[in-house]
Amino acid sequence: MIQIFIQTNNNCIVSLDIKGHAEFDEHGKDLVCAGVSSIAIGLLNALEEFKTGYDCQMQDNEIKVVANNLNNKEAQIILKTGIIQLQTIQESYKAYIKISKQEV
Repeated sequence: MIQIFIQTNNNCIVSLDIKGHAEFDEHGKDLVCAGVSSIAIGLLNALEEFKTGYDCQMQDNEIKVVANNLNNKEAQIILKTGIIQLQTIQESYKAYIKISKQEV
């Protein structure tokens, strides 16, 4: 299962952590993993392109984004858009992706 952890503060995204594998299908054919990976990598690319003040890390089985500056409106829009996309995947594949939110 893919686990997604979102931390917020006053409606701002503080961090986003995506880890695990969906195991919807065999490696190379897993459309849930492919969809989540595409969204996550697109987020990282957009955050990098707009120099948003977020630290981004990509490792085996994990993508993590942590805020340095919560006042960057472009970054918040990028992250909120990505989270909406991830929630859309979760609606169709609840057994393979879990999203948790925490106010900090």
